[in-house]
Amino acid sequence: MELNTELIDVLKTINKEKVICLLAPSFVVDFKYPKIILELRRIGFNKIVELTYSAKLINKEIHKQILENKKKQYICGNCPSVVKYIENKYPELKKNIMDIASPMVIMARFMKEKYPSHIIVFVGPCFSKKQEAKENKEVDYALTFKEINDMFLYAKKNGFYKKQENENKHFDKFYNDYTKIYPLSGAVAETMNTREILKPEEMIIADGIKEIDKAIMKFKENKKVRFLDMLFCTGGCVGGPGIISTETIEQREDRVIHYRDKSKNEKLGKNFGKFKYAENLSLKRK
Repeated sequence: MELNTELIDVLKTINKEKVICLLAPSFVVDFKYPKIILELRRIGFNKIVELTYSAKLINKEIHKQILENKKKQYICGNCPSVVKYIENKYPELKKNIMDIASPMVIMARFMKEKYPSHIIVFVGPCFSKKQEAKENKEVDYALTFKEINDMFLYAKKNGFYKKQENENKHFDKFYNDYTKIYPLSGAVAETMNTREILKPEEMIIADGIKEIDKAIMKFKENKKVRFLDMLFCTGGCVGGPGIISTETIEQREDRVIHYRDKSKNEKLGKNFGKFKYAENLSLKRK
C-alpha cells in the first residue's frame, strides 16, 4: 500500500503532534463502530469527536433565525458544494444563504477554543471539504474516508500503527445522538423540529443536482417558501465521492439510521454536548 507525499506528511503529523479528528457521522457507511475509534487512536489521533454537537448548535441557530425573521427566505448553508453552486450559478440568491458556518467549521472552531495547541483533521465523505478547509483556515487537513482507510493500511505496514493499554473506544466528549442522521437528505428539517416554525409548504428538501435546480426554481418563484434544505450529492452526504462503499443509497441510509437508533441507548453522561459549552462561540460563516 502506497500513499502520496501529502498523506504521508499528514500521517507523520498525526503520529507526532497533538491532533483532533473531527469525524463525520456518515462514517458508519464505510467503517464499523466502535472499531473505527480504535483505528484512529492507533495511528496517533489524540482526541476524536463527532460533528453531531456542531449540528445541534446549527439547528438551534437556524430555528432562532427562522422564528425571528418570518418574512425572509433562507437557504441552509451546511453543504459547501451547494453554497459554491449557488454563488456561481445563482448569485442573486447569495443573500439568502444563512450566515451560519458548516458543521465542520463550527466543530473545529469549538475544539480550537478548548484545545488551542491541537491540530484539527476532518475525516468525511466530501471532496468539497478540502477547499472549505483551505478557505476557512480553521481545519488543518480534510481527508476522505478512502484516504483515512489508505492511511490505516499504510500505517500497519510502516510502523505508524500502535496498540495501547486501556484503549478508549468511545468519542471524546461533545456529542449528541439525534443529529447522527445529519448526513441524510432532509435531516436538518427532521432534527430541528421545523413543525414548530414552518408549514410543510414553506420548506423544500432536495438532494442531487437535478432536484436542486428544481428546488431553487420553486424557491425563486414562490415567496411563501421560507426554507430550502439541500445537499449536493444524491442521497445526501452518504452519496459523497469520498466514500468507499458500493452499497445502494438506501442501504447506506439504513446504516446511519441504525447507528442513530443504537446510540440512543448509550449513556452520554458528561460526554453529552450541552448548549452552554458553546455560549460564546461564533457560528457565523466568516
